[in-house]
Amino acid sequence: MGAKLDPARTRLANYPFVLTMQPRFGDMDSLGHVNNVAIAALFEEARVAMNRAVLGASHVALPQERRPLPVVVARVEIDYLREVRYPGSYQVAVGVGRIGTSSIQQVCGLFEDEICLALCDAVLVHRGPTGPVPVPEPVRGLLTTMAFPVQVPTTT
Repeated sequence: MGAKLDPARTRLANYPFVLTMQPRFGDMDSLGHVNNVAIAALFEEARVAMNRAVLGASHVALPQERRPLPVVVARVEIDYLREVRYPGSYQVAVGVGRIGTSSIQQVCGLFEDEICLALCDAVLVHRGPTGPVPVPEPVRGLLTTMAFPVQVPTTT
């Protein structure tokens, strides 16, 4: 099912990680819209920020072979739902949609005042020296703390 067909994806409160970001002047097209490439970069920056928050600064600071989760991006899909205008301040929300044997699906939403403007799915593949390898159990455990949708504990 595509991201835009899941109504849970359009609610900011369902995401465990939120980063406030502002597009740059150079991200704007001649109509005052933030261009598609810049929106993809906002999603990428938020995904990296979430990974660093969960896995530590070493996620990007160390050489590839010593990172806790060396990955390559296998797929990115973006659904543009509304105009994103410059200037503006936007919330980019991220969660882990699914963890496979060697892949992680990160789900993202771009919001302005609780209104969803775009959705993004990215598949990251954990890689070893010769190709995909299983996501290590300690990393898997950390990533599950960022599961989408956020589960609100029920009170009894």
